[in-house]
Amino acid sequence: MQILALIPARSGSKSIVDKNVRLIAGKPLLAWSIEQARASRLVTRVLVSTDSDRYADLARQFGAETPFRRPAAIAGDLSTDLETFAHALAWLDAHEGYRPDICLHLRPTHPVRRHGVIDDVLQVLIRDPALDAVRTVAEVLHPPYKMWRRDDAGRLQPLLDLPGIAEPWNEPRQRLPKTYLHTGNVDAVRTSVITQKHSMSGTAIFGFLEPESFDIDTDEEFHRAEQALRASAGRASAPPDRDRERAPC
Repeated sequence: MQILALIPARSGSKSIVDKNVRLIAGKPLLAWSIEQARASRLVTRVLVSTDSDRYADLARQFGAETPFRRPAAIAGDLSTDLETFAHALAWLDAHEGYRPDICLHLRPTHPVRRHGVIDDVLQVLIRDPALDAVRTVAEVLHPPYKMWRRDDAGRLQPLLDLPGIAEPWNEPRQRLPKTYLHTGNVDAVRTSVITQKHSMSGTAIFGFLEPESFDIDTDEEFHRAEQALRASAGRASAPPDRDRERAPC
């Protein structure tokens, strides 16, 4: 099975200039996703889609392929993931005859990933042919049933109704159904969903619970993610806890 890890890394970030190649815990931001993809047992190819020669050079230094440049028309603030993936797949098909079975979407702005989570997500999709995609999700602590729309006069209207509960916005959170947010940490989708259904998810989507996620869009989030990466590196290099090793599972 051919599994393509595609890492989109455009150069036009407004919130943090050159965010995708800014150094974080000693490496360019996009390098973390490249190395995590290369460490996977299941990923067969790692590719970076970028509009920048500089970004492409850095990506290759860390082991990713950069066989094309993303056109400026699909590398703007409002460009979509679907445009990026459709372009990459069309280019690879036309120039190489390469058609992967699964596409793995790794956003470089999510550098903190649990070891093994990429293969865990891919295994779910591989084992269930009825699924279109698998996406990491986290439980929402503030249910949308307690959210509101506000009209021009300032009056509130509930965002969502909940059958069986007259006023869900006045109920304790614990009595409301659990809801989940797509974190964007790891997404896997069958290539046919992108090329034939023109979707990044399809409709049969498995929610893979993976609560910890760092989506970098501000300097504060950047520093939080850097602290998490350094802490993770420290845990990996620490000597084993002998007492813990003897503890029963």
